[in-house]
Amino acid sequence: MYKLPASFLASAFLMTGVAAAAVPAWRPAVPIHVRFVEHFVSGLAPEVDLRPTIRQRRLHVRDQGNRGTCTVFATTFLIEYQKAATPLARGGRNLSEEYLNWAGNRATGEDADGGFFTKFMSGYRTWGIATLREMPYRAAYDPNHPAAPNKATIAAAQAMFPVKYPFTVVKTWDNTTGMTGAELQRTLTILRSGRPVATGIWWLNDTLWHNNVPTVTVAGVPLLKDYPRSANTGSNPPMFDGHSIDLVGFRESRAFPGGGYFIFRNSMGTGFGSDGYGFVSFAYIRSYANDAIAIAPQPWAGAHGD
Repeated sequence: MYKLPASFLASAFLMTGVAAAAVPAWRPAVPIHVRFVEHFVSGLAPEVDLRPTIRQRRLHVRDQGNRGTCTVFATTFLIEYQKAATPLARGGRNLSEEYLNWAGNRATGEDADGGFFTKFMSGYRTWGIATLREMPYRAAYDPNHPAAPNKATIAAAQAMFPVKYPFTVVKTWDNTTGMTGAELQRTLTILRSGRPVATGIWWLNDTLWHNNVPTVTVAGVPLLKDYPRSANTGSNPPMFDGHSIDLVGFRESRAFPGGGYFIFRNSMGTGFGSDGYGFVSFAYIRSYANDAIAIAPQPWAGAHGD
C-alpha cells in the first residue's frame, strides 16, 4: 500500500530520463490477519524492543483496512510515539490518520488516498495533526467527498503542535535497491536511542499469505520470507512494491540472515502476527527497503519540553 502518485512518475522521467513504465507498478496489499508468535531462543531476545513502551503509552495497533494508507499510519505512529513521551502534552495519545491524509493532500495539491512519506511530512509541517477522536478513520476513501476537518479541528491540531517535530530521512526513496550497510547501522542507532523508524518495503504476495504463512522460523523468530529480485517477474511474482511499516526493535546476531532481525509494527490490527507485530531479517531490509524516516533527536529549535 505504497502509492506512486502520477506527479512523481512524471518527475521521475524528468530527473532520470527513465520512462514511467520502467517503475515497478504499485498495487495495494490486502489486509492480512494471520497470527504467528515468537519464541526467542536464550541469548537471542531483542537487544532493543520498544513494544513495552508502546503499550505503556497506550498506542494501540490499529487497522488501515482495505485502503492504501499504510504510509499514513506509519508516519502517524512516529508522531504519536514522540508526543506520548511527554506526560503533560496537550491532546490525545492516539492521533488521526484521516487528518494526516487530508493534510498531505492539502500540502501537495493531490487528491489521493496514501502516498509517499515526504507527502505526509509536508502535511504535518503545514497543518499539524489532530487526535483520532477529533477526526476518526473512515473505512473507505471517497475522492469525490474526501474527509475534511472543520476549522476548530484544524486550530486544535495546530495548537497541539506549536513546534512541529522535524524528521530525519534515513534512506531516500528508491525501490530498485534496499538499505545500504550504513543506512542499516543508522537505523540501529536511532532505535537504540528509543526512536522508531518508518520504512516502505516490498511486501509478500497476497496468495502466499492465503496459502500458507510466509515466514521462516530462525532461532524461534518467525521471519518474513524474502525472494531474490530475479524471482519478482511475470504476472504473479512472490513480492511487490509494497507496504510501509514501523521498525520498533532489533537483535544483532549472525544466527539471522544479514546479521540480525527487526521487530516491526504493522497497520493491520492485532490479528496480524504477534498482536499486530512481525519480524523481518536485516537481509530483507538490505534488499527491499525503499526508504526510511524517523523523528529527529532533540533538541529542536523553539521546543520547550515537547
